[in-house]
Amino acid sequence: MDGYAVRAADIANASESNPVRLAVVETIGAGQMPTRQVNAGEAVRTMTGAPIANGADAIIQVERTRGSGDIVEILAATEARSFIRPRGEDLRLGELVMSAGKRLTPADLGMLASVNRAMVEVSRRPRVAIVATGDELVDVDQPPTGAQVVNSNAYALAGATIEAGGVPTILKVARDEREEITARLAEAMTFDVVLSTGGVSVGQFDHVKGALDELGMKQLFHGVAQRPGRPLKFGTVGYRPIFGLPGNPVSTLVCFYLYARPAILKMGGRREVGLPRVQARCAVDIKTAKDLTEFVRVKLVRDGDQVVATPTGSQGSGILSSISRADGLLIGPASESVLKKGAQATVLLLGGTETLGADAGGAVTEDTLFEGRRQSH
Repeated sequence: MDGYAVRAADIANASESNPVRLAVVETIGAGQMPTRQVNAGEAVRTMTGAPIANGADAIIQVERTRGSGDIVEILAATEARSFIRPRGEDLRLGELVMSAGKRLTPADLGMLASVNRAMVEVSRRPRVAIVATGDELVDVDQPPTGAQVVNSNAYALAGATIEAGGVPTILKVARDEREEITARLAEAMTFDVVLSTGGVSVGQFDHVKGALDELGMKQLFHGVAQRPGRPLKFGTVGYRPIFGLPGNPVSTLVCFYLYARPAILKMGGRREVGLPRVQARCAVDIKTAKDLTEFVRVKLVRDGDQVVATPTGSQGSGILSSISRADGLLIGPASESVLKKGAQATVLLLGGTETLGADAGGAVTEDTLFEGRRQSH
């Protein structure tokens, strides 16, 4: 506050009917350092943001004073420490300012500047190549004809990549020819992460596996005991993770959320890399695939202190609306074929904890969801 730095004891009995007169010994503006000490019967005119002179222990606002020369009349009492921000109020000596792995917010940038850190080490946002394969694909601005379909997977993956902190680039669609798929994937190898979609099954025109083998991919697994997303292929070329995602739209996104998203987050320096999870009560009987971990797309609502999950409709891996309308993925254990109405289940939140408007529980870190149940083709 603009006012006067004073000794609170000097003005303990001040009022409009009994003003206390003090000698003004100095004027201090923001950015200036006091040169005088405040002794009994003295005051220092002090502007907002200026340091407090030694000897003073309070600020009396200018509105509660009279006069502007070498003598000021104080018209009210004030308590010690009034309108003073003490040293160490924000950060104390030796206090941790910020932990590694935190995504920097505007407030964080201000905090770093306030402690005079012009440069800090940060993780670069991973550059992600998206390669869609298939003779049937046309781009979003081309009306499909005959057996053609729009390349929706590339745009869904681009949006999900941005959400995970990556920088997506959608490469030209690779037709179902070995040479073209190899060329497109070779182009993708200049990026930090490669997401291919389609062509990872065992059909006559599924050339992605052979193309990746030709490019020297070290395969870590091919096929996961889950639905949707069973044909997922994963490996590396050098340090670069390669995700061979299935072609069906829901399978593509589910595999991205479970596998590619954590990798992109971790490469970007994040520590909490899994989707947040909540416990939810099944609103209806929910059929699941026996011997496979099934991820059921569900809507979530609060019912008192509980969360209730309802499937979004048909759960086919090509029904993109089922995940577009979903708040989360309910985990159907491989040991069950049906989750009864009222049963409790774990749901991975697609929209973060804000999906439910409150803290929705602990984040999933790098624990396995599948208890090691993998299969290879």
